[in-house]
Amino acid sequence: RAVVLADAAFAGADTLATARTLAAYIKTLSPDYVFCGRQSTDGDTAQVPPCLAAILGYGIVPSVMSINGKQVNLRGGESVGLTGKQVVIFERIAPLRFPSMRSECAAVQTVGNDVLRIPADKCGQRGSPTRVVKVFENTAGRRNCEFTDYSRLDDIIADALKKQRIRPEEYTGPVLRKVYYVKEAADVARAIAAEAEELPVDGKSAAEIAETIRSSGARTVLWPDSAEMRVMAPQVAGLTGAGLCADCTRLKTDGEKLYMIRPAAGGSVTAEIECRAPVTMATVRTACGSNDDVIFAVGRGAEHALPQIRAYAEKYGAKLMCSRAAVDDGVMPYECQVGLTGVSVAPKVYVAIGISGAVQHMCAAERAGTVIAVNKDKNARIFDFADYGMVTEV
Repeated sequence: RAVVLADAAFAGADTLATARTLAAYIKTLSPDYVFCGRQSTDGDTAQVPPCLAAILGYGIVPSVMSINGKQVNLRGGESVGLTGKQVVIFERIAPLRFPSMRSECAAVQTVGNDVLRIPADKCGQRGSPTRVVKVFENTAGRRNCEFTDYSRLDDIIADALKKQRIRPEEYTGPVLRKVYYVKEAADVARAIAAEAEELPVDGKSAAEIAETIRSSGARTVLWPDSAEMRVMAPQVAGLTGAGLCADCTRLKTDGEKLYMIRPAAGGSVTAEIECRAPVTMATVRTACGSNDDVIFAVGRGAEHALPQIRAYAEKYGAKLMCSRAAVDDGVMPYECQVGLTGVSVAPKVYVAIGISGAVQHMCAAERAGTVIAVNKDKNARIFDFADYGMVTEV
C-alpha cells in the first residue's frame, strides 16, 4: 500500500524535521525493518535515513547494494545479516519495475498532522533548525579550456608537474570563539575559530557522542566527509536536535553565527545555509590524497580502455580513481570514487578520461592544480572544468 504524508504543517522541512515526521508515522507501524534510499536526487545530503534511525531507536545498515533474504551485500564488498529493528539504506536494489497494461490504480492513503499530531515546532519550516539564506549559480571549479591533441598528454603532464601546488584559499574573516571538530576536520575548525578542540568519537555510539556534546556545551561541531562520519553525524543530529549541513565546500562566520556553503540541486547551484538551533553541525569536504602528484580518473565512457589507462597511471606512479558510474557498473571499487558521494582529491594533475563532468564529480576535484579532460564528446560538460581538453576516443 502507498501512504503519502502531506500537510501544510510539514512544508519547508529540513532533514531533521523530515526525519521526525517520517518517524512519527513509522512508530504507528512498529515495523521490523525500514528500507530507505540513500538520498534524494535534489538534496544529495543522505542525512534523513541515519537521522530517522536515531529517532526511532533502530540500528542502521548503510551502503547496501543487494539483498537476498536477510543477507545484504554492502558497497565495500562485505556481507551482513539483518537482525531486525533496523533502518536499511540502499545504494541501489533493482531496475525500476514498470506497471503492465493490465495494472489497476490502487488507492493512496494520505496522512496529515491531524493524525500524527507532531508539535508545530518539531516539523515543517518551524521545526527545521537549518534554513537556506540564499542560492546562487555554482561556478566553482570552472576553467578556461585549451583544446589540444591527445599526443601532447605526456608533455602537458610534465609541464603541470613543474608548477607550484595550488594552496586552498585561506579564510581571513571573523572567527567563532570555539569550535569542536572530529578527526580530519581539524584544519577547517582552526581556520574559523579562535579555539578548536577535538571531539572524541572512536569506539563511541551516536548516543555517547550526543551526550558528550551536551555535557561539553559545544555550540559548533565540524565533521569530516568520510563515509563513516556521513552516517554518524546525522544520527547525532537526530539525538541532539542539532542543525546539520552536509558536504560543505566552504564556511564563513560573522563571529557569532556559522554560515555553511554547499552544492545543491545536484550541484547545479550553491546554497548558503544557517542554523537556528543551539548546536550547529556540518560535514566538511576534506581532500584525501592531497599529496598525490597525478591522478587518473576513469568514467563510463572509458571503461573499455581500463587496462590501457591503468598502465598509463602506473607509468607515472599515479593513483587510479573513477566516477560513480564506473563504481555502479562494477568496474572500479567504491573507495576509488571521486565525487560528492565519494572522496575529494587535490593532486597536482587530474586526468579525467571518459567522464561527463557532472558537478557532483567535479566539485570533488576542483582543488586539482591542472585538470586534463579526455572525452570523445566535444560538448561534454567536463571541458568547462578543464585546463586542457582532448576530444578523442581512448
